[in-house]
Amino acid sequence: MIVKAVRYPVLLLDADGTLYDFEKSQAKALEAAYHRAGFNGHTPYTPQILALYDSINQSWWRRLERGECSKQQLQLGRFREFLEALGLQGSPEQFNDFYMDELGNGSYLLPHALEVCNELAAACDLYIVTNGVSRTQHHRIGASPLAKLFRDIFVSEDAGAPKPEPRYFQYVFEKLKGIPKNQMLLVGDSLSSDMAGACGAGLDCCWLNSRQQPRPHDLPITYEIQDLRELPQIVFSSPTL
Repeated sequence: MIVKAVRYPVLLLDADGTLYDFEKSQAKALEAAYHRAGFNGHTPYTPQILALYDSINQSWWRRLERGECSKQQLQLGRFREFLEALGLQGSPEQFNDFYMDELGNGSYLLPHALEVCNELAAACDLYIVTNGVSRTQHHRIGASPLAKLFRDIFVSEDAGAPKPEPRYFQYVFEKLKGIPKNQMLLVGDSLSSDMAGACGAGLDCCWLNSRQQPRPHDLPITYEIQDLRELPQIVFSSPTL
């Protein structure tokens, strides 16, 4: 009988951009919120509006990762800036509520996520490590076919700090008390939150570089893959008889 030896029995998996298609969820949520707010009669919704929001949203998330704003400031600031850029009169608070409601309905998986997680869950404990709003992330992930495979979901809002801050990883380690770090592998697509956070926390990490970006010289990334289907080769050592 062939038995797979497990190099990393505990896998910390990023959600959006790694397992879940956040770009699709975001696009559908923004358009639905835009219509719910009644803005389409003033300025018809176009792909350019999505591109504008995406740019503004990313800039606010980078501020959060650098510790320059709070989660609440991010949520309201991005939509205040968004509405001002489009010349729309509306409440950033209300638009954020609409958006988060719609975002919670988006549980779209990236290619091969289900098959790979099924294979890994047969021998490993899988956990989600994600930034975001707890209610929204739990709803999205809980509604997906992957939900039954995860032992727990660690959301930055519950931790009181986002990846890559040390406080976030302290929260995760407290939840996984007793498990040595060398038995954990963090897998994610983001250099600034996943890879930087893992390196700072003393974890081995695997960068899902599906867009084939240049590898940074200042981060000691343990592994790099371009396709999620390469992950089991890292997690499992050579099979033994």
